[in-house]
Amino acid sequence: MNLTIDGFIGKIRLGDLQPVRVMGVINLSRESFYQESFAGHDAVLGRALSLSEEGAEVLDLGAVSTAPGSPAISEDEERRRLFPALEAVLDGLGDDVVISIDTQRATVAADALSMGAHCINDVSGLSDSEMARTVADHDGSLIIMASKERPGDLLDLGDIIANLGQRLGVAEEAGVTIDKVTVDPGIGHWTQLKGPGHDLAILDGHPRLRVLKRPVMVAVSRKSFIGAVLDRRSPAERLQGSLAATAIAVYNGAHLVRTHDVAASMETIRMAEAIRGGPAIARADGIEVEVFAHWGQPRDLHQTFARLGVGDGGSRALGGKGSFRALSIRGITSMEAIVIKQEMLARGGDAAIPMGALRCDPGEMEVLVLGTSAAVRGLSKNLAGQPFNLPAVARAIEDALERIEDPKRYW
Repeated sequence: MNLTIDGFIGKIRLGDLQPVRVMGVINLSRESFYQESFAGHDAVLGRALSLSEEGAEVLDLGAVSTAPGSPAISEDEERRRLFPALEAVLDGLGDDVVISIDTQRATVAADALSMGAHCINDVSGLSDSEMARTVADHDGSLIIMASKERPGDLLDLGDIIANLGQRLGVAEEAGVTIDKVTVDPGIGHWTQLKGPGHDLAILDGHPRLRVLKRPVMVAVSRKSFIGAVLDRRSPAERLQGSLAATAIAVYNGAHLVRTHDVAASMETIRMAEAIRGGPAIARADGIEVEVFAHWGQPRDLHQTFARLGVGDGGSRALGGKGSFRALSIRGITSMEAIVIKQEMLARGGDAAIPMGALRCDPGEMEVLVLGTSAAVRGLSKNLAGQPFNLPAVARAIEDALERIEDPKRYW
C-alpha cells in the first residue's frame, strides 16, 4: 500500500509530491469574527481577482458565520448572499481557480455544484445526511472538518482522527471519490470547552493526521488561540501570529492552507515547505520503501491497519509496536539504571546508561530509554513491582506519557 498522500480539489492536485496550495477566503457574512474580511456583493469579484493574483488557487465562499454566538441564518438568507456572489466569481474567473463553497446544507451544496462550484467545505462533518450523496452525484470535491454534535466540538486529536476516519467511510460509502476528499482537524474556538491549549496541541500533533492518508487543510488564519497566546484581542492584530502558526502547520505536513491573507502568507508557506522537504522514498526493481519521521500515537495506527485489512485484534496488538518513544529518566541509582536496561532489552528495546552505572558508582544518574510504545508501557508495568525506587519511576513514566496529549502542556 502506497502511503504517500495524494488527492485532488477540483482540478488541482494536492499531496506530498505537490506544492502546498493556498485557499483564499471570500467572506459573505457580516457576522464573521473577522469583520475586515467581509466582502459585499459589489466587492466580491474584486476580492476574488486580488486573491487569485496573489497566489490563491482555490477560493472559499461562505455566507454563514460559524463563530460562537453568531445568529442562526436561514437557508433563504444563505442563498440570497451566496448565489449572486458565486455567479459573479464564475463569470469573472471561469476555470482559472477552483471554487469551494462553505456550507452545511446539502440543498445549497447541490445548487452551488450545479452552477459550477467544484468543492464543498463542510465544517459540520457531514451532519446533513444528504451531503455526501449530493457531492457524489455531482462528482465534486469535499472537505470534511472533524465534528461530532456541532462544528469543531472535538477536543482531543485522537478523537479527531477517529472521527475523520469514520466520516471518510461515510463519504466513500455514499459514492464520493475518495481521491477528492480533504480533511480538516477543526482548529479554532468552535465551542466554549475548546481553549487555546487544544488548538496548540492539534497544531503540534499535525503529523499524526497522516494515518488518514488524505490531504490535510489547515485553517488558522487570525483565530482566537493566536490572540490568546499573543494577547491580541482584535483579529486585525493577529497577522504575524497567523503566519507563525501557518509555518508550523506546513512544516508539520499541511497540504492546503485556508487564509484571509494570501499575499502575506505565500513566502511563509514556501519557506516552511522547503524546510520540511519531501517524503523519503526509494525504489529498486519494482520495490518501494518509504521511511516516516512520525507515526503518531498507537490508536492512530488503527486507521492504517484497517486499510490493510488487519482485524481488530491484530490492530490492538500492533498499535503499540508502530509508535516509537524516547524517554530520559533522571535521578536514579546505578542499580536502577541496570534494571531498566535489562527490562528494555527483554522487550526488544534498549536503554543508554552511563559507564558509571556498570561500575556501580554512587550518586544520581540519567538513562535514555528507547523503544516502542508497547515496550515502554511494558517497562512501566513491570517496574511497578520491582524493589528500590523503581515503582516511583513507573508512576513517573505513566504520568509523562499522559502529558503528551494534555492541552495544559501548551497553554
